[in-house]
Amino acid sequence: MNQAIHNLRLLFCSFSGEDDFIIRKCSTGIQIRFALIGAFVLLIFVGCWLSAGLFVSHIFDNARWISIPVAVVWAFLVTLLYLLLLYTISPALLPVAQKKTIIQNGKKKKIIIEEKKKEKRLLLSFSFLFRLGLITFLAVVVAQPVNVWIFSHNYEEGDRFAEILKSILNNQPLSWMLTVFVCSILLLPVYFKYGIRKISVKSFRDDFESRDTEKGLRHLREQLGGNITDFDNLSKQILSVNINSIRTADFYFQKSLIEYRIILEEYEQFKKEYTIRLVERNRHYNRTCWENLMPHLNRLENINPEKYQLLYAQLENDLQVQESAFEKYEYWADHPFRTKYKTATRKLTAETELLRTFYQENNE
Repeated sequence: MNQAIHNLRLLFCSFSGEDDFIIRKCSTGIQIRFALIGAFVLLIFVGCWLSAGLFVSHIFDNARWISIPVAVVWAFLVTLLYLLLLYTISPALLPVAQKKTIIQNGKKKKIIIEEKKKEKRLLLSFSFLFRLGLITFLAVVVAQPVNVWIFSHNYEEGDRFAEILKSILNNQPLSWMLTVFVCSILLLPVYFKYGIRKISVKSFRDDFESRDTEKGLRHLREQLGGNITDFDNLSKQILSVNINSIRTADFYFQKSLIEYRIILEEYEQFKKEYTIRLVERNRHYNRTCWENLMPHLNRLENINPEKYQLLYAQLENDLQVQESAFEKYEYWADHPFRTKYKTATRKLTAETELLRTFYQENNE
């Protein structure tokens, strides 16, 4: 029985829109929250299917069979849009550059702000309110055909859809309760999402603030959860750590770690391919130089063999392919995310050192 409930819970988790692989590694509390989200998503799909089927059947009175495929397509569209909106209600896991526009030499230019502004409360942000409003609008639209189906006296009366809907909303208080109930179904997964955040924060305290926790793992969690101070060491640690060996109920930490790992591995592969391209172009350039210079060197060999040997040895040294010397130059301190500029470190010597070097060269 317990195994059947566990399998059912994991089945519902697969419909939550999040990575099932990460969810399986989390605690039972987080799995239950994601299972509830997945169950509500399935319920929303069925509700949208029923709502659209009822609406289309009233419109195409002589061809009610068309309501089934149209309702399925509409249910998939609304459910996928809802999953997309639900997926965006997650904390930022990857670094994002904050930019501002300035005017330089009469032209607009965007620069990166390295000092991050104080984050606003999510509940007061425009984007969050817009997403909640869109979810509520979808819920109201989905609820109205069900209102007509329940509160209309007969099917023929329901064909006058707009008229009967207006009458039902004015004369049936229960229709408003049904609309609020449908809105609650679509908004409850948002509440569960925030519950997962709270559980993740509590799991961080339980898993990473104990004395027995490995120091490197605690440092990795602190860096991924806040401002990154040493990106080079952090990237090396992410690429070398065994993700499967990390046991924690902090869902967003595991998700952030996997996303960082994927991006860094892809970028390392890109740099290798970039270096290969540079080496190939350098070889082509060297080959072209040899082909262009050899006729002139051959003529020089007949005129001045010593000069020929000197130039030949110099060209052979200059045009030698050194694969280790090629590497992609990085302009950013946290490539490939590009949120911080690389600090230019220049060692400036004193004026006396410059004068001493200059006069020594002249004396020689």
